[in-house]
Amino acid sequence: MTRVVIGLGSNLGDRLVTLREAAHRITSEIASIESASHIYETAPIGPPQPRYLNAAVLLRWPADDLRALLTRLLHIEESLGRVRTERWGPRTIDLDILWAEGVSLALSDLTVPHPHLHERAFALLPLLDVAPDAPYVVPVAAPDAIERRAPPSQWLR
Repeated sequence: MTRVVIGLGSNLGDRLVTLREAAHRITSEIASIESASHIYETAPIGPPQPRYLNAAVLLRWPADDLRALLTRLLHIEESLGRVRTERWGPRTIDLDILWAEGVSLALSDLTVPHPHLHERAFALLPLLDVAPDAPYVVPVAAPDAIERRAPPSQWLR
């Protein structure tokens, strides 16, 4: 089993409740969460929209079956009200496979590591909370637009 980091983001509705529910569903429908990041509040990318709460969780999953993991994550997004209408638009929940240890994958519907990971502190900082030794990841300085909000013990219950 391979270490895999899933990024979580939400900027519609009760963002914290949605992140908690997504984490609970990941645990009940996919795999146990081994570790969770702090929550970060961040400015959005794309059209005008509310600020995001972002986090990451670490779990174990077979490296040769990441597409099945993606399918399960998309199902959780849909069950939590995710509607895809606009690229980089607002969303109730966003679940992304950010990184999988030792995996470099480029398929039509899945790229691991996440293709924009190196550009997005809102994904990198939570990833580094749960996998500080991730060899692909190059730490970036946190821009002023990112605020650490809650440690794992306060949001992942």
